[in-house]
Amino acid sequence: MPEENINGYRMYYEVHGQGEPIVMIHGGLGGGEGSASLSECHAEALSSDYQLIIYDRRAAGRSETPADGYSIANQTQDLRSLLRRLNVERAHVLGSSGGGPIALTLALNHPQMVETLLLVNTMSYASGPERAARQKELDSLIANEAAYGRESSVERGIEARNPGLREADPERFQRLKAVNLEKFPGMLASIPAYLDIAGSIEGRLSSLDMPTLIVHGDADTTIPVSCAHTLYEMISDAQIEIVPGAVHGLMANEPDLVRKMIVDFIEKKATVRT
Repeated sequence: MPEENINGYRMYYEVHGQGEPIVMIHGGLGGGEGSASLSECHAEALSSDYQLIIYDRRAAGRSETPADGYSIANQTQDLRSLLRRLNVERAHVLGSSGGGPIALTLALNHPQMVETLLLVNTMSYASGPERAARQKELDSLIANEAAYGRESSVERGIEARNPGLREADPERFQRLKAVNLEKFPGMLASIPAYLDIAGSIEGRLSSLDMPTLIVHGDADTTIPVSCAHTLYEMISDAQIEIVPGAVHGLMANEPDLVRKMIVDFIEKKATVRT
C-alpha cells in the first residue's frame, strides 16, 4: 500500500474498493498500530460497495514521526491533503476516539467535504474530567521516562491501556512496544494537541448541519457515554446509537454491529437525498 510525503510527513495509507468514499480516522494519541485494525475489520466488508480510505496519522502505525505538526488543525490538514491527493472532493468522514476531533474539525472548517459525519466512541475534549485524564497520561509518560527510562515508560503505558496484554499476547505486546519506542517523541507531542482543544470544538458544534451519526458503548471507561450524549445534544441533525455493555474500541470490538449502523445510516441519508 502507498507511502507518500503528504503535508510534511511520510504517510502510510490504504484505499480499498470503489464507490462513495468513506474515510476512517483511527484513534489513539500517538504510537500504537494506527489504522491496522480498521483495515482488518472493515476493508473486505466495505470495499464491495464503497471506496474505503484509511491512513496512519503522524507518529502512529506505519507512518513517520515528524518533529512537529501535531496540532489538531494541522492533523486536519493532513487529512485534507490526502483526500486531495486521491481526488476525493466529498466523503463520509468517520472519526474513532482520538480521530473524532479531526473529523469534527474538518466538518466545522470544510463542511463541503463532508457528506455524513460518523463519530464513534469519541468526544469534543471540552470535558474537564476527560481532559484531566489525558493530562494524567502525559504526566505519567514524562514521569515514568524520568524515573525508569523510556523503555519501561513505554511498557507501563501499554499495560495501562491494555491490562493483561503482556501475558495474553506477548507477540503483540512486543510489537506495540517497538512501535511506541520509535514513536515516543510524537506521542509526547500528540497529547498536548488534544489538551489545547479546550472548548474550541464544543463551542461550534451547533453550527454543524450535515447528517451525523454518534455511536458509543455504555460501558466505555476511556471516554464515558456522557460525552456521546453531549455531542448529540449539541449537533442539530444527529442520530445516536448506544451499544449496551460495550467498552471502548467499538470499531474493533464490535465491528459487524457498528459497520451495519454506519451503512444503514449512510443508505438512509442517501434515500432522503434522492
